[in-house]
Parts: sequence; C-alpha cells; structure tokens
Amino acid sequence: MLMRELRKKMLAHTSPTRDVLIKQLSQLYDVFRYYPADIALDECEVVLSKDHAPRFNSGFANFREGTFLGCHRVSMRSCHHYHEEQARLLAQGMKVWSQLHHPNVLPFLGSYKSHEMIYLVSPWMENGNALEFVQRHPDADCLRLLLQVASGLEYLHGFEPAVIHGDLRGSNILISELGDAHIGNFGLSEFKIEESSPTYSTPWLVAGHLRWQAPEIINAKPNEARRNMKTDVFAFGRVMLELLTQAVPFSSTPLDFKVMLEVMKGSFPSRPRDAEVVTRGLDDEAWKLMTECWNVDASRRPCASDLVARLRIATGTRGEREASSRPKKRLRISERVT
Repeated sequence: MLMRELRKKMLAHTSPTRDVLIKQLSQLYDVFRYYPADIALDECEVVLSKDHAPRFNSGFANFREGTFLGCHRVSMRSCHHYHEEQARLLAQGMKVWSQLHHPNVLPFLGSYKSHEMIYLVSPWMENGNALEFVQRHPDADCLRLLLQVASGLEYLHGFEPAVIHGDLRGSNILISELGDAHIGNFGLSEFKIEESSPTYSTPWLVAGHLRWQAPEIINAKPNEARRNMKTDVFAFGRVMLELLTQAVPFSSTPLDFKVMLEVMKGSFPSRPRDAEVVTRGLDDEAWKLMTECWNVDASRRPCASDLVARLRIATGTRGEREASSRPKKRLRISERVT
C-alpha cells in the first residue's frame, strides 16, 4: 500500500520532487522486489537502452535491455510484428502475468509503450535462460533447479483460476544472479476457464514448440488443439531431459519434421546413460518420472504437486549421498569429545 501511494504521488509531481520519490521507490523495490504498477509504466519509470538492436529473440518476441527507476536493469520484451493476433496474445499475457507472485515465477513490473511498440517489463535475469546456464555451468544442481520450476508450475496450476503456461521449456526459464529458476515468457499463457471456452487455447501453430509439445496437441486439428495442465506436465518432463543432458529434446534429430513424427507416434527420446548425465541426476527414478510425464494417456501423467513431492525426495536423497561420500573431517584435539 505504501509503494502504491508513493507511486501515485510520484506520477502527480514533476522534478525535482519526482526524482526524490523515484529514488524512494527504487529503494523499496530493492527490498521487496515488487512494484505496484497498474500494468502501464510511465516514461519516467523505465527507459529503453540506447542500443536499438534487440539483445536476443525468442519465439515471436524480441528482448531489449532497459533501466527501471533510474538504476535497475530490466528486460523489455516485444513482439516482432505487432498484428492483431499478437496484440491479443500480448494483452492476455499481461493480464495473466500481472496477477502472479511466486519466488519461482518471473515478476511482471508492467508494460511500456514506445513508438507504437508495447514492451513487457521484467527484472533482468543475470544468468540468462536455464539451458544456457547449465551449459555454462556443468556442475549446476539441476535437480534443485527442476524442483524450483516444479514449485512455480504447482503455483500456476493451483492459481484460481488455474494458469496454463503453454510454452514451458528451458529458454523460457530464467536464472537469477543467485542461481534460482524463474518461469517466464507468459505470451502463450492463459487462465483455464472451461474446455469449450474460445479463450482457453491459442491456435495450434502458435501453441509452443513441438519438441516440448504433448502428442495430443500435435495430433489435433488446428482449431481443436487444447493446452492444459497435463500438457504443461508433459513439457516439464522434456525440461527435465533438457537440463540434465544440457541439450534440447531429440537433440540428435535436427529436423523438426522428423521430431514431430516421433512425437505423434508417442515415441520417447532415447535415454542417455553416460556417466556425466547420471552424475547430474538422471538416474532410474528421474527417468521414470520423465516417462510418466510423457505418458500418451494424459490422465496418467502426474500433477505438478506430485512433481514437487518427488523432486524433493530426489534432491534430499542426492544431498545425503553427497554428504556421506565426502571425506570425514579430522577433529582437532580441542574439538574431541572428552
């Protein structure tokens, strides 16, 4: 409430009072990592970087860097070509994203309009996306990251009404400076209202990437594809494989068309058995969980809460094994029990 009132006061003033209030808001944002924007941000709150070239692109969006409240780096995401369907997706994504608050969901700071382009503004994630992160850091604790993603997914699916992400994959999971995972890119996300609702799903051609898609989406007719909690869980299983192998699903098959045929048949990616992958956490239990996520019978896939529970066990067991394998510390004479 304090930040919201302070923001209203800031927008009602001009410099130099406004500058003082922006500094106060910046300090509060530093503490709470929350900002009470009513979707639209003012030009005094966020500034695009002078470099007009996108930092990187993903799907139908590109990303630029900006500065928030005078000193915070932010990511500013916009559509490549701003036509009617993408405008609808953008508005839908903002509506969903603005209501989400969870440690493993990327915060939404607001939207910003510049030269007829609308940007979605979120905190800058210093370590990039999850796939890039594990590739750069081979010793990263993948099971810990996957538990965080599962926790974020559990929150989305438990939201009222439930939120379907619709495009869960490594490139849409961002890693913070502290090495924590945040589910992001809510451009395809929506509230689950009812199966027959026309707002429940986007057309098949934009419903995520086929290497992470469930077979029921790929096999459906374009106007019948439905993304739901079970298709999100299917994609999570692919994310498990992606992070543990440091490669996209079906990485040995470069042609997406051939991948699509395999997915339509219900075929699994082949199980990697090299020692490095097993060391990262891809043991029998992890593979079992992945294949359950990929069950062609969607009703038999685990729910997000199941994913969290089983990954908690996996991370705990792994921690116990690592602790028991460490050499015991020799006690100094002063530390010995007498």
